[in-house]
Amino acid sequence: MATLLPFDPFREALSLRKAIDQLFEQSFVRTGWSLAGRQSPSALLDAYETEQGYRVRFLVPGVKPEDLDVSIQQNTLTVKGQLPAFVGSDEQVRWLAQEITPGHFERSIIFPKPIDADQVECTYEHGVLTLWLPIREESRPKHISVRSGSGQPLTVESSLAR
Repeated sequence: MATLLPFDPFREALSLRKAIDQLFEQSFVRTGWSLAGRQSPSALLDAYETEQGYRVRFLVPGVKPEDLDVSIQQNTLTVKGQLPAFVGSDEQVRWLAQEITPGHFERSIIFPKPIDADQVECTYEHGVLTLWLPIREESRPKHISVRSGSGQPLTVESSLAR
């Protein structure tokens, strides 16, 4: 027996919205995740800007410094490497959790201001790759001395320009 319901135009719209939301959630690919739902290898990073330059830290546990490829082209920093497998491929294991995905990774950051590539510093310690990338001198904020009407010098400091 069919049940009659009063016509509600919003019921159909809500049903359509729910279907679209589900489709979007199922097909949305987050950064660091593959289409198969497994996390792809990736080096986590923090980056910040100061008036003089940029500091970037990458977490690359288990990677040897000589196995990292760090390059700068114009304003783009690229770090490549291979995250090692902690379990041999010949070992038979039953995973309880696997969040560290071994394999090749590549991360790039584009900086808004020109980098002085000749002055970049790069260190590696305890699985952390740290870079200091100074901003080219001509791109840094300048401090300008301003004289008042009485001839007394005043100092005006510029802030970080974006």
